[in-house]
Amino acid sequence: MLTQLVHLLENNENGLSLSEISRAVNAQPSAVRSMIDLLVKKGKLLEIGPDNKPCATCGLESECSLLAARGKRYIAASCMKLHVQ
Repeated sequence: MLTQLVHLLENNENGLSLSEISRAVNAQPSAVRSMIDLLVKKGKLLEIGPDNKPCATCGLESECSLLAARGKRYIAASCMKLHVQ
């Protein structure tokens, strides 16, 4: 299932929200959240904000009004490398 999540996000270069991922893999958001957290810690996925920039690079995640309104999205780390180049 972890590999399936990574492949799903590699094929969606704009990223997907938790609810979109949950629907795509037909699983409960709570189960998907645990897998996403693990993949983020392993560096396979990145959390991005509504501006498509990684949340970790900003430093204002707790104060972000855009993030509060629109939520995080997730993207495969390999896709982000392509955006940067």
